[in-house]
Amino acid sequence: MQRTSADGVTVLWEAAPGPGPLSAVLSFGTGTRDETAPTLGATRLVETLVMTPVGKRPHEFTSIVEEEATHFIAKGTPAEVTGFLHAVCNALLDLPTHHIEHATRLLTIEDPRTRDHRGAEPLSARYGPHALGLTTHHHPDTYSRHTPDTVRSHAATHFTRGNAVLALDGPPPPDLTLPLPDGPRPHRTTPRTRPGVPGTWQHRQIDTVSLLLTSHIHEPAAVTACHTLSRRVEHLAHDTLAFTDRATTHTFLRDRLTLDRVLTLRPADGHGEQAAEILWHEALDLARQGPTRHELDSFTAHTRTAPDSESRLWHSLHRAVEAEHFGIPYHDTPSLLAGHATTTAQDVAHYMQRALTDAVLVVPHQVFPRLKTPHGKRLPNSDCWRPHGQHPPTPGTRFRMNPFRRVTTPRHEHGEYVLTDWGLVIRDAERDEHDIRFADIALMLHDGPGRIVLTGCGCHTHLHPQQVARGDRLIAALDAAVPAHLVHTDT
Repeated sequence: MQRTSADGVTVLWEAAPGPGPLSAVLSFGTGTRDETAPTLGATRLVETLVMTPVGKRPHEFTSIVEEEATHFIAKGTPAEVTGFLHAVCNALLDLPTHHIEHATRLLTIEDPRTRDHRGAEPLSARYGPHALGLTTHHHPDTYSRHTPDTVRSHAATHFTRGNAVLALDGPPPPDLTLPLPDGPRPHRTTPRTRPGVPGTWQHRQIDTVSLLLTSHIHEPAAVTACHTLSRRVEHLAHDTLAFTDRATTHTFLRDRLTLDRVLTLRPADGHGEQAAEILWHEALDLARQGPTRHELDSFTAHTRTAPDSESRLWHSLHRAVEAEHFGIPYHDTPSLLAGHATTTAQDVAHYMQRALTDAVLVVPHQVFPRLKTPHGKRLPNSDCWRPHGQHPPTPGTRFRMNPFRRVTTPRHEHGEYVLTDWGLVIRDAERDEHDIRFADIALMLHDGPGRIVLTGCGCHTHLHPQQVARGDRLIAALDAAVPAHLVHTDT
């Protein structure tokens, strides 16, 4: 692999095995995980604004925003590729924010081009509405909250020459220039795990069952384990019992040395418990005994299935770009294959034993699987609602439903709020409780006289002053506690 630079931007290239058009990927080391709840959607807006003036061209081109990175891609003659890259750089130098209304309309009707969100729910459970945990919170209305200034600020921080890498499958054209805005690579922090979540199962507002396992960035035993687990679960739940779709797997970069791996199933109605129990029990079995010799040999054969030479080249370039962006240790294809070939059943079992200690299993509401830890104890639940009777009632100032609503509302919908020094507690008709800690609020939206709060666990909570007596005081307490930069007023 060759390495050079253009206008201070790192350029990585490797010659394609045969003649053909030149392919280029201008990659920025920023994606949806680098947003915050207030800036949610800014990366997609920047990408869409950049592509607007590019216009129609006689060659292939596209762009994509992922969790970790944003890519602008072109394929054509050297002159066509150079022209495309120059247009992208010019748009970033002077972001065409006068097109922001048009870009917002496009994004509200297009499907998100980020990774399959079915694999992201355990990330929200583990991290809350921060970094990787924000993936599930992208909605069409997030784009309309942005102003030209917020989008320009986001671009100036993340879409700079210091945060860019160009990958090519041929020598750089002699007239290649990349006049990007100046700026360093921004610091990316490791997302913080929510206390009490690792090593648990949890309900989420989903229709899938997903298991999150953490591994080192290059850990052959983890790759073998996830492949084997996926095949086992799919054989049982899809091929044999026919009550789920096929298993899907997703990987997410937690930090430069750590991956979050997610295996997801979509069960048919009424089969959520079975799907969750099969997934968890097969994971336990893999931790106890490891894969069979046949499973190891099948996986080794799978890794050696030769992709075409163009795919091998771009897999290698992709790993090199990731190494450049995020400081990930680079491993070439032969060393990766050698690692898989020498992985033993004991290696896989040891990995699974370690991974299950902080795994997170998420299931739909109304699904209550019967699960055990590797040591035979009941697998704890980490739902954000505390069941009545398991904890004493939270003390504080109570805000009960006003008398009229109490009479006109069904009893099972009754509830109240408790105001404390540290936040609010929602208490439902069954006396179960849900905390809203002021310090953990990620975003607050004004909804007329009411408020919509994105809580630290990732829940959206609607509060309206007419729900309870003295409701204005409740709203005033929220307004006083939440910093202005976390508040969106639609004005």
